[in-house]
Amino acid sequence: MTVNNPISQGDARRGTQEPSSVLIVGAGNFGASAALHFAKQGTPVTLVDTAHYPNPRAASHDINKIVRGDYPDTLYMEMLRKAMPLWRKDKLYSPWYHEVGMLRADPSDFGDRSMQAYREVGIANDSRYMTVEEVRERWEAYSTSNFDGLSKVLYNPTVGFAEADKALGAVVQAAIDAGTHYEIGEMSSLALGPTGECRGIHLKDGRTLYASQILMATGARTPALLAQSAPGNKYLHIGDRLVATGAVSFHAKLHGAQKDKFAAVPVLKNCMPQVKGEGMSILPDGTIKFNCDMCFTNYQTLSATGEKMSLVPESNFFNTWTDRKFLDFFERRARMTINGLYGDEVKHVPIDAYRMCWDASTPTHDFLITAHPHSQNLYIATGGSFHGWKFLPVIGDYIVQLMEGTLSAELTDRWAWDKKGGDGHSANPTYQVAGDLQDWTDDIEYA
Repeated sequence: MTVNNPISQGDARRGTQEPSSVLIVGAGNFGASAALHFAKQGTPVTLVDTAHYPNPRAASHDINKIVRGDYPDTLYMEMLRKAMPLWRKDKLYSPWYHEVGMLRADPSDFGDRSMQAYREVGIANDSRYMTVEEVRERWEAYSTSNFDGLSKVLYNPTVGFAEADKALGAVVQAAIDAGTHYEIGEMSSLALGPTGECRGIHLKDGRTLYASQILMATGARTPALLAQSAPGNKYLHIGDRLVATGAVSFHAKLHGAQKDKFAAVPVLKNCMPQVKGEGMSILPDGTIKFNCDMCFTNYQTLSATGEKMSLVPESNFFNTWTDRKFLDFFERRARMTINGLYGDEVKHVPIDAYRMCWDASTPTHDFLITAHPHSQNLYIATGGSFHGWKFLPVIGDYIVQLMEGTLSAELTDRWAWDKKGGDGHSANPTYQVAGDLQDWTDDIEYA
């Protein structure tokens, strides 16, 4: 990587541009994993993010996240064939993974199609349906959960959750230990050459970083960054391929006998409309985290283009963990979710904090991992669509393959700039846009 002058000489870390040097913007799930995989094969790589790792504003930074193996789509099932053994046995990932099992209360045919996908790819699996009565009898914490409208619940005992911020931090540290240079700085735009080729990135502090290949693993901020890099060049812009979307998580703490009652519960995802949320298994200190099963946009005018675009709010209030007071709409929505998940068990339990997680969502929730067809040397790796985190151990390998031209045709087409393949089904069907943040507030600051 070269700083400020693309032909200047300098030390080995910040000096002469090497033919195979890689500059990765964004140290979240996709960027951190890619940096590790590049570094392990000896490629000079610089990883840039706006803060020390793990960045608390990153979508992949969280108390914990679900690690599930259930996908009706065999493409993602094959990826999990590689990822799950690493979660269970690899010393980098296994300390953070907890195989507590998972329940999915879902009126759709998701469970049937997932079990069929396991059979199609030849993965042994112990998933089965349990009656609602069986669930209530086995786990007392679910004795008054709202399963109205369901007679059975999918149970997979061989999945669970991972401590997200700790796992992400460990991967970034492993990448640094393998030779990655970690640079703190905030990207303002791409550094483009006279024919539109990408040569590096401009930072808000005035520096410019150069490399042979530039990977934007910039999540929900990707559409704005591309647009402000070349406001008049629509070919560079993301268009309708990707949109910045937010989702709300929250957590509470249990104590004493109630904490003991929740000690053995699996992850629960309840897709019923009167609940629509996820409850993680309890941590040793009694913390239990929840997600509202919905997402939303935040359409504002991007100053660089004068056009409306869904933007990530700049204020930390809408990016990091806050306190017990939040937007009224989301307080009510969170209360509906926690009460539906656990019923009378939690009706007097206060919610301690809230967080908006901003991710990049594609129309089908497939990833967007692609060379940019209108800017040589530029690559995009984003589109986690609120289900990409579980692939942390392996997603970097796929990104490296894409950038080296060895990724399979099926994956290349599915994740392409102009997508091909797939059957049109959503890879994460429960996270649909439910509204726009501006419907619920008008006091957010933007860049």
